[in-house]
Amino acid sequence: MKIRNLQRVEKRNAYPRGKAKGVSLRVAIAEEDGAQDLTMRIYEVDPGGYTPLHSHPWEHALFVVRGSGKILDGKNERRFERNDVLFIPADEKHQIKNNGEENLVVVSVIPIQEE
Repeated sequence: MKIRNLQRVEKRNAYPRGKAKGVSLRVAIAEEDGAQDLTMRIYEVDPGGYTPLHSHPWEHALFVVRGSGKILDGKNERRFERNDVLFIPADEKHQIKNNGEENLVVVSVIPIQEE
């Protein structure tokens, strides 16, 4: 068992420069912690920030800790807010935008990936 304070986890840019705006992440739980099946990442998106529109071959679950925003699939957009949970199936295009006035904080749980 491990317990770690999130403030002690390194915060870094989530995406290469030019691919997103104002998105950082902390890897809270990963394979090096002994996890065999999942990774937990905490994303922070600045007001006006966004992830790239992208897809990948794994599903993931999101929990909105703070803030509000919208998720887009290239055609449609849906709003979400604090305490909402989101499920994104494998290979589904998605982009998250923070259209609120405070930082958006989202917990993401995904399978461990071979990078």
